[in-house]
Amino acid sequence: MTLFLLTAYALSLMQPGIGDPNHFNNYLVLGYGLMWLVGMGYLLNLASRQRNIKQDIELMKQILQEDEEPKKK
Repeated sequence: MTLFLLTAYALSLMQPGIGDPNHFNNYLVLGYGLMWLVGMGYLLNLASRQRNIKQDIELMKQILQEDEEPKKK
């Protein structure tokens, strides 16, 4: 266990330091914004598909009603 801690400490000293950790905040915000855009685009796509399916169902109901009307006469 002690050897592991000493190795971890030595490796942490050997790593080059990052001058300003806040330097990467722009990328973080950009990543979140991009994921929100992708998510919203996906939801809009699903809403559009659902609307189209509802229209198709209504059209099919209309066609079935038109087909059944001549049979009743």
